[in-house]
Amino acid sequence: MAEATQTEAGVVEAYERLAHEVLERPESIPSAIHNLLLKLAETHPGAVYWIVRKFYQEYLRLYVSDTGYIGIADRYEPELLYPGDIALYMVPESPQPGDVLQITFTDKSEVSVYVVHGRVIRCNEDRSVQVADTSTGVDYKVVDWNILGKLVRVIPFGTDEWQDLFAASGVPKDWIATSVEESIRSIQGSDVPGKDEVIAELKGRLAKLV
Repeated sequence: MAEATQTEAGVVEAYERLAHEVLERPESIPSAIHNLLLKLAETHPGAVYWIVRKFYQEYLRLYVSDTGYIGIADRYEPELLYPGDIALYMVPESPQPGDVLQITFTDKSEVSVYVVHGRVIRCNEDRSVQVADTSTGVDYKVVDWNILGKLVRVIPFGTDEWQDLFAASGVPKDWIATSVEESIRSIQGSDVPGKDEVIAELKGRLAKLV
């Protein structure tokens, strides 16, 4: 028991020394913390993502998506999104069957972060939900911690409303063009239903971007 106590104390002291070094950096404290997280994210971006989210939730009692957020699709999601579409999300108080959720995972080593969409199949008694991946159809269980938000609206590429939001986003059109090109290559080698129509839509978008 004494050995375990010594080990724990040593870990605490090590973190205290690290915190003291950060506090003594010549730049501002936010910049020092930011630079430290950037360095850690070079090898473990998943761990950095989770701890930032955990801080929001446990210390500030805020949730990343409490006020909603927007995303720009970077891939084709059948009957849901094309690359370049703007998606609006809100935090779901209680997901319901039929809701489309944006879900995040990390691998076991917390090195990689994955973001997917899943349609709720059923809600379980333990507050977890069973979802079907909108791209693959594979179903699995997710808990609150994995849910980023609920898709509430899609603003199609090129519409007037899209133009206004995209101009404010700061996202370069080259990024969308690259996403469209990658989607075309991926779909050409797949058996996606309505493949010809999907590729035609994507090529039409690409022509407007380049």
